Amino acid sequence: MYASFVCIAMLAGMNFLQPYILTEHLHIPQNERGALTGILAVWTEVIAIILIVPFGVLSDRIGRRPLIIFGILVCGLGYGLFPLAETTTQLTIYRIVFAVGAASLSAQLPTVGNDYTQERSRGRLFGFSGIMNGLGVIFMSAGLAQIPSAMVDRGMDPVGGGTVMFFAASFLCLLSAFWFRFGLRGGNTPEITAERPPLSVLLVAGLKAASNPKISLAYAAAFAGRSDNAIKGLFVSLWVLQMAPEAGITGAAAMGKAGQLMGIMGLVTLLWMPVFGFLLDRISRVTGMALAMLLAGLGYTSMGVIDSPLNMANVPFFVLLAIGQGSAIVASVTLVGQEAPASQRGSIVSTSAMFGAVGILVASLLGGWLFDSIGPSAPFVMTGLFQFVLFALAVALRLMESKQPNP
Repeated sequence: MYASFVCIAMLAGMNFLQPYILTEHLHIPQNERGALTGILAVWTEVIAIILIVPFGVLSDRIGRRPLIIFGILVCGLGYGLFPLAETTTQLTIYRIVFAVGAASLSAQLPTVGNDYTQERSRGRLFGFSGIMNGLGVIFMSAGLAQIPSAMVDRGMDPVGGGTVMFFAASFLCLLSAFWFRFGLRGGNTPEITAERPPLSVLLVAGLKAASNPKISLAYAAAFAGRSDNAIKGLFVSLWVLQMAPEAGITGAAAMGKAGQLMGIMGLVTLLWMPVFGFLLDRISRVTGMALAMLLAGLGYTSMGVIDSPLNMANVPFFVLLAIGQGSAIVASVTLVGQEAPASQRGSIVSTSAMFGAVGILVASLLGGWLFDSIGPSAPFVMTGLFQFVLFALAVALRLMESKQPNP
């Protein structure tokens, strides 16, 4: 549960805190921030696409704990380096360092969750881990994101405030590595120890598993769900910072406002994901997937009617967005965990995470371009339309499933 808290906080937090570096440290022109944000996210996902499946395969051979410790330490190094960047090239290099750690964590987190639970309670496990995800996002947005404003109020310059914020995140990663060393189970699960497939089998297990329509649907949902998270993390705070001059507030104050908005969404996710996880243990997981995609589609496309995220009257739309995004993640991880054999779980779950990385890559590239060329809400609407496509596919699979004899 703590891993669900801190790892999601660190993975989502980089996208959320990064705009402060662009605006206050490097002074990137406003009309270039969306594209640069997309490019930095693209590098992260390219690294993830290359490394995430090898990390998953390795976890099926040596266990999860060494790789989750490695991942959080490398993420901490990335956070420590980020505020020291003086050019966009340095910023890109430091983001790549962070990406190596993020790839390892992305492969291990859902795998560990599936290792520690039984089939009958899988939905509830990920629902409650969703509480910890939500607390992690709240911690980053309502806690760490408030550091620059607090430091500026005490007389520190904006660059110094941003540096303190990133160093605090780096130190938390270091502490977490010690906690993982003594708190997580070493070695492998009994099922993996007994079967232990050869590397040649594990390397292709994830792709072969796609012949199962439910796993294919879970892969597609991972593509959508991770892109949801990226769009929210990348562009909500950037949208708020872009509206700051019009609202007559400073960048540090806008960062605080963005943190409050993300905190509200995190609280909604915290309350909703256990409810949705409980529901997933009571209905067909494919039906649950269809419902998740419908909610996510409605939430993201609703951003198209918003004038400004600083207008409190628009908070209900962000609440719906948080419900849809949380539902998509729980539904995807639960379905793939249900269908993946324990001895190949790391490989299959990491393949799902790889599809998620591809989703973030596409969302970041297109989202950054749409943000600059059409408007701040365009990346959200694009994501929502894709959710509706997956909703239709999930409904079709459920109808096919209902026509088959049930042994």
